Formats: sequence, C-alpha cells, structure tokens
Amino acid sequence: MITKFSIFSIIATCICLLIQSPANAGVYKWVDENGQVQYGDQPVNVDAEKITIRQNETTTPRPIKKTDEGKNKKETAEKEPEMVEVPVPKKEKRKLCNEATSDLAAINGRGRMREINAKGEYNYLTEEQRQQRIAAAKKKQAEYCH
Repeated sequence: MITKFSIFSIIATCICLLIQSPANAGVYKWVDENGQVQYGDQPVNVDAEKITIRQNETTTPRPIKKTDEGKNKKETAEKEPEMVEVPVPKKEKRKLCNEATSDLAAINGRGRMREINAKGEYNYLTEEQRQQRIAAAKKKQAEYCH
C-alpha cells in the first residue's frame, strides 16, 4: 500500500535527481583525429580535459561624478590639474645628446641620404628633407648637450 508519505518521498527524490545531474555535468575539451578542438558534456576519449567554467562576477558600477549645475564647462575644466613637465635624468640626457651628435655627423658626413620605405624600396631624401633632419638634430643637441 502506497501512502502519502511514500508518494511525496518518491517525487522529492525524482526532483532532486533531475536537478542534481545538470549541476554535476561538466564541459570537456579534446582534439579529434583531424586536429580540431572539440567541446562536449561527455568525454569522448581518454585525452579529454575537463574545463572549469568561470561564474559571472558582478562588479559595482563606479560612481558618476556630478558637476555643479550652476557652473559652465569652462569653470569645471579649469579645475583639472595641469600637466607638469618631468625633468629628464642626466643619464637619459647624455644618451639623447650622443644620439643627436651622431645623427648630425651622419647627415653631414654623407652626400645623398636614402631611406627604405614600407615596400622595401629606397627613397632618396630631398635637400629640404635633409635640412629638416639637420635642424631637428641641432635642436635635439641644443636641448640635451649642456
């Protein structure tokens, strides 16, 4: 004879079994005979590796900084900190000075200068481009060779 308690326990057991099996199911990864990576819920071969699925991690949204409604954009922009120029260390200055000096010597020591472009072709610099390079090297030399 089946009682209410036994019917309830059978139904509860079935529900637990149904809920528990997907929770324990895993995701497996393996490489098939064609070299393709495959994924599945059951391991197909011995080399299958069980993958752990990362759970969604929620983050708290960062607070939005509200500006005063009575002020315009110019006033709020003025409050932003200004960029401060960081002095160049002596070792770095010496390196940049040496680069500028060697660049200037190389430009003045050669006749026509050429560069290799992205296609691998040589392009000769015009006299104007050469003078721009000389001016840039002299400026760098004046800035770092004190």
